[in-house]
Amino acid sequence: MKSNSKTLLTKPLSLTGTAGGFTLMELIVVMIILSISVGLVMPRVGAGWRRLEDRDFLQEFVNTLKSGRLFAMNSGEVVIFRIRGSERVYGLDEPQKPIPITVDIFADHLETDPETKDSLIIFFPDGSLSGGDIEVVFDQVRTYRISINPLFGSVQCYRVGSR
Repeated sequence: MKSNSKTLLTKPLSLTGTAGGFTLMELIVVMIILSISVGLVMPRVGAGWRRLEDRDFLQEFVNTLKSGRLFAMNSGEVVIFRIRGSERVYGLDEPQKPIPITVDIFADHLETDPETKDSLIIFFPDGSLSGGDIEVVFDQVRTYRISINPLFGSVQCYRVGSR
């Protein structure tokens, strides 16, 4: 016996009879939302990365000062920490470590080498030193002061108000 009812063998495309998917307007709205989200997030990520690089530089700078003092005390010889502003480098005896372009360094009462015009901090074998405080300024905004006790040679680094 044959029935007159038809059996649906395929699934309908949609209620409107078209294939499912996104319209051009929906894609444009999603792209606008993504663009705004990326625009808000990326500057914060970039600023965080820069601060991380700044912190690394400051830590390396302070560690170089501390190691200069320790080397002078251990070796019994005078050790000289140099900042060569003309070439934007610093280091012990012969400066080779680069100073980033976004960093400005200011110093109070440092010795000056008459030949090279380098700013000097001289570490003596007894642990004392010649020199004074150093200010490290990042992007002309964030200022850190590195204070070195001339008698005891202790090095302290702390953030000061904005410049």
